[in-house]
Amino acid sequence: MPARKLMIQIHLVIAALFLPLLLLMPLTGTLYIWGARGEDVKSEAFRARGTPPEEREAQETFFREKFREAGVDYDFEYVRGRGRDFTFRPASKLHYTATLDGEEIVFTKVDPSLLTRLTELHKGHGPVLMRWYESIFGVALILVTLSGLWLALTVAAYRRTTLVSFGIGAAILLACLL
Repeated sequence: MPARKLMIQIHLVIAALFLPLLLLMPLTGTLYIWGARGEDVKSEAFRARGTPPEEREAQETFFREKFREAGVDYDFEYVRGRGRDFTFRPASKLHYTATLDGEEIVFTKVDPSLLTRLTELHKGHGPVLMRWYESIFGVALILVTLSGLWLALTVAAYRRTTLVSFGIGAAILLACLL
């Protein structure tokens, strides 16, 4: 298979594989910039006593025990802690948060709207599988973009338009950095 034909095939396969994410990112990012953030339905779930340990694994064990003691059947992948507040991820589906209030921990059940769920995926707050998919997507997007640029530059009729468009995009980026 000639190099150009192979490059087009690879470009198309990678682009199609990541097209759902390629559409999700600008959609949720644009809506977020415009102020559409989605909504959460929050309700206090239960309270517990104790102080979470600092060490990550011990902290996860501590919180899993608190859920078990409360009779709440909930499994999380990891805990994101900031000061007195903790989020049990993934946050792209029904999840819980916890806030330290003195010697008491207040657990809140959080049911995010569809837009919030999609935005949480965009931010990398989804399941570990999604975080892997997004990481691979980042590399694939670079490859698809560079292969698309290369393919455009190999066609004389597209070369000038491609270079001018690329130059304008690069100038906007540089202007925003300076």
